[in-house]
Amino acid sequence: MVCHCRFCQRVTGSSSFAEAMYPMDAVTLSGITPSSYAHRSEGSSQLVHVHFCPRCGSTVSLTFERWPQVRGLSRGAFDDPNSVSIGSHIWTESAQSGVVLPADTDCFRQARATLDGTPLAPERYAAPELARPEA
Repeated sequence: MVCHCRFCQRVTGSSSFAEAMYPMDAVTLSGITPSSYAHRSEGSSQLVHVHFCPRCGSTVSLTFERWPQVRGLSRGAFDDPNSVSIGSHIWTESAQSGVVLPADTDCFRQARATLDGTPLAPERYAAPELARPEA
């Protein structure tokens, strides 16, 4: 998925963060042990742990106090980033101007679920759509 929240914009220094979500026990990191820091989510008030390469600073993954069973791997950290498809866009209400949301993809103005875990209905567009329509 691609997250457009302000935190993910700051983590990447870009317009969004693309990540692939996996069960925690399905992921093994090898090589240098990542460094990490914790951020308290503005949406859930729970911690998000950012794991990054101590040599170059690249974000490798995110883990979540709210969802301890999953790890979000940075799409940019894959040898072939295009091997991981993008199935949804979240926090589109925070998207930067000029961001285009793709057609036929689940889009959420905020998170994919409420704080109690209730799934929310996505918006889907027949054609590409600006996340922030120009006034």
